[in-house]
Amino acid sequence: MAKSKNFPIIWSVFSLFILSMNLRASITSISPVLKNIQMDLQMTSVVVSLLTALPVFCMGIFAPLAGKLSERWGIEWTIGLSVLLIGVSTALRLVATFPLFLLVTAILSGIGIAITGPLISGYIKKEFPKYSSTMIGVYSAGMGIGASLSAGLVVPAMHAFHQSWNAALAIWSVFAFMGIIVWIPIIKKSKHSQESLEKSTGQKSRLTWGNRYVWLLMVMFGLQSGVYYSLATWLAPKVQDMGYSDAYAATTVTIFSVMQMICSFIIPILINNSFKRKPWMLLCASSSFIGILMLIMGGISPIFCATLTGIGAGGLFPLAMILPLDATTTPKEASEWTAMIQFGGYIISGIIPMLVGVIKDMTNTFDVALFTLLFIIIVIMGLTLKVKTKTESATIRVLPSR
Repeated sequence: MAKSKNFPIIWSVFSLFILSMNLRASITSISPVLKNIQMDLQMTSVVVSLLTALPVFCMGIFAPLAGKLSERWGIEWTIGLSVLLIGVSTALRLVATFPLFLLVTAILSGIGIAITGPLISGYIKKEFPKYSSTMIGVYSAGMGIGASLSAGLVVPAMHAFHQSWNAALAIWSVFAFMGIIVWIPIIKKSKHSQESLEKSTGQKSRLTWGNRYVWLLMVMFGLQSGVYYSLATWLAPKVQDMGYSDAYAATTVTIFSVMQMICSFIIPILINNSFKRKPWMLLCASSSFIGILMLIMGGISPIFCATLTGIGAGGLFPLAMILPLDATTTPKEASEWTAMIQFGGYIISGIIPMLVGVIKDMTNTFDVALFTLLFIIIVIMGLTLKVKTKTESATIRVLPSR
């Protein structure tokens, strides 16, 4: 009986993990073949950076839709349909033979990710209220594995498909179709009248614009994501620019993604039910800072630099995701906070990789752009000092929004 009783929980964790694999693969698979795309389609550095910047912008702009759609269809159905959109848009890259079409696929995948992300936070808050940090770790690990596999295997896949980067990018739609298959039992188990955020609370979903602490978390989330996406986009080209081979550059991105995946899983587990958020955030930010600084200095293995930046990114993202869960009490509230944080945060983070591309085009070197990332990390450290602990966050819930 115990086994039967635990099966739905185990299946929910497994399904959440598979779904999470879709939330970065369509973005991180771009970097190792970025130069191939740029050469074949005659795109400038700024334009080609839109392949990662546009999904990130969409992840912010369309995040508020998550609550509205879940009110109509329920959390589970909305997540399933959004993952389907990610899969279809990724598969369409097989026939994306001109720049505009390729950019459209980036936009569509970004919309799917934008809707899925906040609702997964709400789903975690609803199904795993006592283990939210651990489940954020599972969620982050799934994204990390999807990112690692797509970044590490996209070049071998391109070679296997006769140098077709189109096929190498489209193949990652398999994650979405796997996710939909394992998510179907969750959808069948759910009851729309119980899962609807609006009906369960008696209120419509709305963003908490008046809460200054949410704004703080939004800026912090945006800056740490911006550093991550800048590295996901430009790490491989930077390593190639240092004279290393395409295969070595792809390996560097893979190491970055693998370390991010490992740390995004382990760190939330280590801090589950712990009040010590700030030291971990400062430690992770410092790791990214040192890794980027070493990459600028040169003479040090890019793989070692990628390891340090992967550790930093792997810790900062789940910690940024845990903070709004600390400060909220209901799934609806968690989804609202996460939607607002991702709305502004991903717009901020979408600008940063483009800024790196602009600076690189202007200076003809990555070093100045990477110094910009160092400055951003210093800002993150400063904002970290204003983060509330779980105990302090409890007071936020009773303070009126202003």
